[in-house]
Amino acid sequence: MSSVIEVETKIAVPNIPEIAERLRSLGASYLGGSFQRDTYLNAPHCDYAETDEALRVRETNAGVEITYKGPKQQKSGAKARTEITVSVASAEDAIRLLTATGFNASAIVKKEREEYTYGGTTIALDHVEGLGTYVEIEVLTEKDVSAANTTIESVKKELNISGDHIPESYLELLLMKE
Repeated sequence: MSSVIEVETKIAVPNIPEIAERLRSLGASYLGGSFQRDTYLNAPHCDYAETDEALRVRETNAGVEITYKGPKQQKSGAKARTEITVSVASAEDAIRLLTATGFNASAIVKKEREEYTYGGTTIALDHVEGLGTYVEIEVLTEKDVSAANTTIESVKKELNISGDHIPESYLELLLMKE
C-alpha cells in the first residue's frame, strides 16, 4: 500500500502523436501502453461527488488495484490530493467485496493510455472513451506540492503543451456530459 500526494495537471489536446514524438526526441522513457477500465464506487455514508473524493477499482493488463483519492487540496493550477493504492488479485472480487459492505458501483471510465517518464514527472497520453484525448503530467510527493507544481509547469513548457488545466477527473467530465 502506498499513500502520497498526487499533483497533476490535465489538459485536453488534439495532438497526442506530436506530444509522443516530442517526448521521444527529448529522451523520455516509455513506460508502455495499456487499456484501463476504472469502476468507480460511491460510499454508503456519504456522496463522494459532494465530498470530492473517489474510490475506484482499476483493471489493466498489468494487474488490478483499488485507489482512494481524497478531496482536492488545491483548486488552482495543478490539483493535489492524497492517494492510497492497494493491489488486489481480482477486480470482480474487489467490487463484490465493496458492494457487499454497502458501496455501490456508480460509473465506468475506459481509456487507452501511453505513459512516459520525463523530467521528474509521469506523463500519460490518454484517449478516453466518450471524451477525447488528454495529456496528464503528474508528480507524486510526500509533502512538497509547490515544488511539484514547478516541475509540472517546466515540463509542460518543454513539451510545448498549451491549454487550460482541467481540474475535473475523467469521471466528473463524463458525468457532466450526461
